[in-house]
Amino acid sequence: MNNEDVSLEIDSIKTIDHLGIIAGTFHKLGLAPIIDRALPKIGQHQLSSSQILLALILNGLGFTERRLYLFPEYCEHLDLERLIGPDITAKNLNESVIGRLLDRIYSYGPTKLFTDLVTQMFTVYKEGVQLCHVDTTNFSVHGEYGNESGDGCIKITKGHPKDKRWDLNRFALSMVVNQHGIPIFARAHDGNESDKEVLVQTILSLQESFTFDPDVIFMGDSALYTDKNINTLGPETRWISNVPATINEMTELLKSDLRFSPTSDPRYSCCSVDSFYGGVPQKWVVVSSEEMKSREMKTFEKNLPIRFKTASKGLKQISKVRYACETDARNALLRYLNETPLVKLVDSQIKIKYTRENGKRGRPKEGKTLIPQYLIIARVELAQDVVEKERQYLGRFILATNVLNLDSETVLNHYKGQILVEKGFRFLKDKSFRVAEVYLKSEKRIEALCMVMVLCLMVYSYTEMLLRKRLKEEDETVLNQKKKPTSNPTLKWIFFKFREIKSCIISFNNSLHSSIQNLDRELLKILRLLGPEYEKFYG
Repeated sequence: MNNEDVSLEIDSIKTIDHLGIIAGTFHKLGLAPIIDRALPKIGQHQLSSSQILLALILNGLGFTERRLYLFPEYCEHLDLERLIGPDITAKNLNESVIGRLLDRIYSYGPTKLFTDLVTQMFTVYKEGVQLCHVDTTNFSVHGEYGNESGDGCIKITKGHPKDKRWDLNRFALSMVVNQHGIPIFARAHDGNESDKEVLVQTILSLQESFTFDPDVIFMGDSALYTDKNINTLGPETRWISNVPATINEMTELLKSDLRFSPTSDPRYSCCSVDSFYGGVPQKWVVVSSEEMKSREMKTFEKNLPIRFKTASKGLKQISKVRYACETDARNALLRYLNETPLVKLVDSQIKIKYTRENGKRGRPKEGKTLIPQYLIIARVELAQDVVEKERQYLGRFILATNVLNLDSETVLNHYKGQILVEKGFRFLKDKSFRVAEVYLKSEKRIEALCMVMVLCLMVYSYTEMLLRKRLKEEDETVLNQKKKPTSNPTLKWIFFKFREIKSCIISFNNSLHSSIQNLDRELLKILRLLGPEYEKFYG
């Protein structure tokens, strides 16, 4: 063949980046058939529901602008045929297509669809569920919403803002993650719904959706711990919760002289007592945290002069009063000292002052009766023994559980995992992922988009867990941000490593071929460890 017969030129360069990893997890978990069964393709639409939803997930985890009305522009530079399917272009993924999918998700039931997808994930994820961490958060939205139809859709309204934006409307989201931080349940709620009610209903709904091992333990923060909630859960549900400071028994116990035992983590020590709060037999684990104590100590020392000043004002108030007898004055001083244990007397005296019956000033006339009045003259200082006691009690909190045979350290270690659900919420609100940027003006579509947001987190968390597991199994490492080897990388860092991967579309004799550019040894190792479902997107 003559060289002049060969036509070879670059047709285009498309972006792959880390999106092939996301698509790999989507297919490894077998999510597409579940989505298409729940939301079958209708009419002459070119794309299946699973393809559109995959595009939304790629968008949500794409480190980029993803407002729905800019969706085609986002997709313009992606190798959509490689990532989603043949003959797919950015024009196929327009605002109308995305909106219709969200409408169909709402009609099917966002929580029901997510539960279907989690059920499918469990067929691939073989780790089992030992711990369930439950929490709520809320998201602020711009604009006015007026859902008064009573059709069961969430109500976007003013509520208690966790971002301190009291001026914005919001909706709430409850979520449950397992011991690896993978979401297994999610539901959107009204913006003003009570956390205390939402948490217990979330646990009950999760138990209705899945059959768990009876030894599974549910974790929730102090909003879960109410008399009503722990009785609603019943003895069959195993739980651990943080005891709120509003319970009198808790505040008394925190200020008791207790004998703590060290744990394997030198930052913590524990002791336990029996409790029967709410009529439920349980164990209370009192935890002393050095890190928490250090934080609280700074606040304590900062506030100590302010507290002393406030206490001194109380003394000034009673010192202004003129008492009818010495006993009244001494009783007032004793009452003040009992109510203000932060201070102690330096010196004090009761001074007598005589006044005329009519209260007028000046020298009284001869023979007029003078009335004695008694004044408190006193000085106070900080009661150092009380201050030292208060310092000693800093850094303590109480965990409650109805699993009576759990030792204190295990209770603490299980509850530490509550940070996983908190990390999940931070992920959803992370501006680099921008998953939680809500620009929709329909409550129904926002409720559907909540499911998509949590599905993004599920894909992300599963992938991170899988890679860390494979690195440990193969005794392999990757370089972290400081160029040091680690077997426990964040997936966000792995995504960053893939940021320059391109698909070069080459025209060869009037036919198109693609070639992946910029894969180095470490990236190839990562793909090999993840498996063939991932390698195919970079092959």
